[in-house]
Amino acid sequence: MIAHAAQWLLQGVTLSPIEPSEGMEFAKHGIVNTGLVFFVAAILVTAVFGRFFCGWGCHLIALQDLSRWILIKAGIKPRPLRSRLLGLVPMVAFVYMFLWPAIYRIVIGRPPDPTQTGFLTSEFWATFPGLTVAVLTFVFCGFVVVFVLGSKGYCTYGCPYGAAFGVADRIAPIRVRVTDACQGCATCTSVCTSNVRVHEEVRDHGMVVDPGCMKCLDCVANCPNDALYVGVGRPAIGTGGGGPKPGTLSWPEEVMASVVFILGFFAFRGLYGQVPFLFSLGLAAILAGLVVVTWRVIRRPDAWVGPIRLKHTGRIRRSGWVFSLIMVVVAVFWLHAAIIQGLTRWSDHLYGLTNALRRASLDIVQAPLPLGSEGYATVSAAKRSLDRLERWSPVSSPVRDRQRSWLIYLEGDRFEAERLIDASLAASDGDAEAHLLAARIRVDDGNWVEAARAFARAVEIDPQEPLGFLGLGTVLGRHGRLGEALEVFSRGLDTHPMSADLWYNAALARALQGDVNGAVSDFERALEIDPEHLQARENLAGTLAGAGRFEEAVPVFDEAVRRSPSDPQLRIMAGRACLEAGLNNRASEHIEVAIELDPSLKPARAWLDAGVDDR
Repeated sequence: MIAHAAQWLLQGVTLSPIEPSEGMEFAKHGIVNTGLVFFVAAILVTAVFGRFFCGWGCHLIALQDLSRWILIKAGIKPRPLRSRLLGLVPMVAFVYMFLWPAIYRIVIGRPPDPTQTGFLTSEFWATFPGLTVAVLTFVFCGFVVVFVLGSKGYCTYGCPYGAAFGVADRIAPIRVRVTDACQGCATCTSVCTSNVRVHEEVRDHGMVVDPGCMKCLDCVANCPNDALYVGVGRPAIGTGGGGPKPGTLSWPEEVMASVVFILGFFAFRGLYGQVPFLFSLGLAAILAGLVVVTWRVIRRPDAWVGPIRLKHTGRIRRSGWVFSLIMVVVAVFWLHAAIIQGLTRWSDHLYGLTNALRRASLDIVQAPLPLGSEGYATVSAAKRSLDRLERWSPVSSPVRDRQRSWLIYLEGDRFEAERLIDASLAASDGDAEAHLLAARIRVDDGNWVEAARAFARAVEIDPQEPLGFLGLGTVLGRHGRLGEALEVFSRGLDTHPMSADLWYNAALARALQGDVNGAVSDFERALEIDPEHLQARENLAGTLAGAGRFEEAVPVFDEAVRRSPSDPQLRIMAGRACLEAGLNNRASEHIEVAIELDPSLKPARAWLDAGVDDR
């Protein structure tokens, strides 16, 4: 890890993170990266050798093992809290992260993105958390999760990668197995940090079948009779899991823990724009465990949190009162987090209603249109909601700073929006939408060089957003760099082959370069995707007419006129094409209607009288 980060710092480019979560990009956008290759390879190797990677190569397990070692040195031996329902969380998380994006595409009928590679990156740290979240992850997904849920508690109740490894482990022929020398002393179980009942499993199955076994081999090393070994044989698939283990929650506790987990997850995920998905799983699991303990303090004569006794023979001990005070603080924080999340969801909803206004404002061919009364009301409501959220939240968020900048820009205060968005980008450079706003403002300032740089940065950060390609290509095209503009549009189409706007702009660039056939083909492709793209239809007709292909241009103009009958300039162009094609009656009809719509076009009658197109 250190070498990987060092190479990026020294050279600026390195392999994309060797982290399984990076594999999500394949399900989302068809990107094959280093993380995906690593994850698939680890699963395949696990299917042969068992779940050894977790025990020998996972940094988070190293953290949990270190935390357990320190706690034991302090006289606190973690005890596992066993839950059947919470044990399903890793598999649900795996499906959500790696399968659901593809399933969702199929459900809505959206075609998959073309497969592409992304093995190198200059944004090595883009998907990693900042220092604050990293430290909190060490504390909570290390010490706290081990203290409350037991050794490797995060792996048991939060890790989606472990779910995949656990499934692959079931078919692995290489396992921990037992000889006749075993005397059932349970030393193996006492030293297992994966909470596996090793002595019971080898007694019942002749091998360890629990997919939670991470092949750390502590059991093999500590067996006093050398009865355990790693060997090849039949896999674990088809063997039963046995009954509930000591410490398993009762079913009422299971249901309560599951409900608390769900509520906690939604309260913590994305909190303050800081808490990532995997961290929120760990926090929710800890919360569920703490609430179960609280319930036991209330309902049972004896209660423990991890190894610490809170209540004995119906009497709450001093440690129990301290725990109760801590739970009051936890409950207040949980409630506050839920309020923040509710306000955030509502604020994001109102901000989302301005999406059409924001996307329209990125059309750099024209100046930003003033807001109508309805648009102003929408922007004002979003801004008030954002102000309310700011009052409740103790932590600033680059996302909220970007949203506020956009809303102020839409209200027309370009200078204040520029100040805010520049400050936001100085604090966090990885927001593509913020760079799009910065680019739009640079266009307003006439600073085309900086606008192109901002659009290029937006493309670099988020190539899945076509507006970056559209903006960058348009800026280049307006300054005569048509070849570069076409290259940008083409790159955008590699990622967004169904973007009618990209096909349309690529066609314009080809037309301006004199590539009539290429332009016609691209205009037609844009219309296949979006038959309502009037600009593509008009420019297709104009390109055909400009090339002297009037008979082809006339039906295209006819369809454009049918879709936009009140456009006098379109009528004039259609009339001129009809004249050149020898269709004088239809030309007369178009020109007369154009004059009715705009009397200033009366001189166009002279074309009819002369029977030519250029008078």
